[in-house]
Amino acid sequence: MADPSTSIAAPKTRSPTTIHTLKRVLERGETIRLLMTAQLKSGHRDKLLGHLWSLLDPLLMLTVYYLIFGIGFRQAADGPGEFVLYLFVGIIVWRFLGDSVSQATGCLRSQRGLIVAADFPKAVIPISICGARAYDLLWSLVVVAMVGWVCDIPMTPSIAWLPLILLLHVMLTLGACLIVAYLGLFFADTANIISAFLRLWVLVSPIFYFARTEHGRRGIIPAEYLDYYMLNPIAGLLDAYRAALIWGQPPRTGELLYVAGFAAALLALGFVIFSRGEGYFAKYV
Repeated sequence: MADPSTSIAAPKTRSPTTIHTLKRVLERGETIRLLMTAQLKSGHRDKLLGHLWSLLDPLLMLTVYYLIFGIGFRQAADGPGEFVLYLFVGIIVWRFLGDSVSQATGCLRSQRGLIVAADFPKAVIPISICGARAYDLLWSLVVVAMVGWVCDIPMTPSIAWLPLILLLHVMLTLGACLIVAYLGLFFADTANIISAFLRLWVLVSPIFYFARTEHGRRGIIPAEYLDYYMLNPIAGLLDAYRAALIWGQPPRTGELLYVAGFAAALLALGFVIFSRGEGYFAKYV
């Protein structure tokens, strides 16, 4: 490992262009896979049940939130099976984004050895975090299918929309991860700010409640404010997931297009910011 004083005093190297960064990342597929594997192993190290926690943890969360919101707030009074699945989809969708962003915030500071390595595309670090959490998300979707079967809610042809919805979800999350990873290196307070922001974001997203009145459920957002509420990309993403997995309907076209545009813009912004700042990383790590 390089001497700390050497890395701190290292001069700024020229930052690669965004296109060059993308090319370098694509050439490092094996590196990303190895980092993802390390992420997954570290998350389950010394645990008796190992990777089974990828299945058990969301089920335990579902049980807790169902007791609070389904029974305590009586949201499951009409059709408990549908509400269980509605709640579970909300939990796993948010968990992927929230966990990825939280872990990405300090990832550059914690991977000093990789940061000072020559000609190493640093973007693979937040990408590997997002990839590892996406692996957990896929396992959670298997549990969604199991819960749907138990609740007698069958899969329908609308499930064909799931790959596109997943792609948009990953794009949105990866864009956010790149941005917070960059900010987390230069600003020590970023982790606290992001943590507070995520707590606020989860409350203004339809994870534990119905935002709009539909499917026999009364929404809590007044109709005149619903368009503003849906500017939250997670709201549209959750609607798309639930349409495909629960209601057996295609996602709303307008909302899906908005999420796609938002996710693409955030991902592009993330790569631009990250690539332009990469030349400074070794100095500030």
